[in-house]
Amino acid sequence: MALRERKSEKFDIRLSASEQQLINSAARLKRTTPTNFIRAQALAAAEQLVQNEQMRFILTTEQWDQMDRIFAEAPNVLPNLLSVIKETDDWDD
Repeated sequence: MALRERKSEKFDIRLSASEQQLINSAARLKRTTPTNFIRAQALAAAEQLVQNEQMRFILTTEQWDQMDRIFAEAPNVLPNLLSVIKETDDWDD
């Protein structure tokens, strides 16, 4: 069983009354507290953003030109794979 990290940091936000009502409603639908709802949603959004940002990479002009040449080349045709792609299945009828 993994040890849970102790929650020791506090994070305050101010909401309008309508924003708080919306979060309270959403938390009730998820059967959790507003605090846990906000924490879960914020962490999921942050994790997704960080993962997306880590997928980006920067190429030099020379690297881009090399990739461009590779993509411009004719693809290698794999005869066995081509025959599988051309096969029809029973559900294709």
